[in-house]
Amino acid sequence: MTSQQPRTLGELADSISSVSDRDKVSVDEIVDAVGHRSLVPLLLVPALLCATPLSGIPGVSMVAGVAIAIISFQLLMSVEQVWLPRRLLRQTVDGKSLDKALRSARPVISWIDRHSHNRLSVLFHRPLIYLPVMLSLLSGMMMPFLEFIPFSSSVAAIGVSFLALSLLTRDGLFFLLALLPYAGLGWLIGGRLL
Repeated sequence: MTSQQPRTLGELADSISSVSDRDKVSVDEIVDAVGHRSLVPLLLVPALLCATPLSGIPGVSMVAGVAIAIISFQLLMSVEQVWLPRRLLRQTVDGKSLDKALRSARPVISWIDRHSHNRLSVLFHRPLIYLPVMLSLLSGMMMPFLEFIPFSSSVAAIGVSFLALSLLTRDGLFFLLALLPYAGLGWLIGGRLL
């Protein structure tokens, strides 16, 4: 387990990379690498994984959605240490695929770390601070059902990624950017239903 929670996206990627050299990486190993008290970084992990090509693997969107919903609920309840069901903790992802996804994301991660800073801090005071967590909770609850609409769970995961990034970096710009994938998701679902 890490001694302190990741404070940047690069630190989070480094934590996950430390376990990606195995054939199969369990959710439990990722949680241990990131830290059980790192709720916001742990919210970002399933969102980022589902926003990559890994979401094409059957069941990844469902597992990510359940994890996002559970972690978001615990954030709302101000829980200090994350709890996830044993069955979810035993789920695995291919280590090579995880490492490849992290490597391909490195340029974007570096760009985000360089350009994120404390902006629009009014969004991180009560009651507005609950809005990104509530949106993440609703997204996580929807994602298992969105698996049947191509790319929709990835769009929701991108939205949650921006919301979690805004909470991690206290950058309100990411919160505003998160609204764009949700608008796209509404259009995608609306087009399928109409």
